[in-house]
Amino acid sequence: MRLPMYWALAVLLLAGAPALRAQDSGVDHPRLEQLRRRVRERYAERVRQELNLTDDQMRRLRTTVGSYGAERRDMEARQRSLRGALLQQLRPGITASRDSVARLTDELMSLRVRYAESFRGEQAEMAKYLDPIQRAKVTVLRERLLNRAQELRRRRPFMERGQQPE
Repeated sequence: MRLPMYWALAVLLLAGAPALRAQDSGVDHPRLEQLRRRVRERYAERVRQELNLTDDQMRRLRTTVGSYGAERRDMEARQRSLRGALLQQLRPGITASRDSVARLTDELMSLRVRYAESFRGEQAEMAKYLDPIQRAKVTVLRERLLNRAQELRRRRPFMERGQQPE
């Protein structure tokens, strides 16, 4: 059965994506992009099959997930920037600017709320064309994939050294 292999591949790609983006200095990685595209296609096909989606539902789901995903990626990038600026302010031996720390902390908290609210908005959008069971299945499939990616990220340092995680 090939399905577990594709899940493992999807998880590996998702687990390595942040590190690869960080390493990418503008150099194009056509093989990586091709592999990502194939994994996305296979994952989309699995979603289509498990949820028994029509072509119109699938098109709308791709549009919804794509637009909210892009919005969340932008928010994630802003969060990284804010956390970096906050860490700079809080360096040992440096007197932090209370105003800067307050502004950065407030913006970070507001951004986290907006990030969480984006999932509510995405669900509301999906409710226009998916029934509650289909929406729940999309959520469960996404959570499973993300959990697998997180597990691989935790194991990666041990796997690279040939050790077992504790």
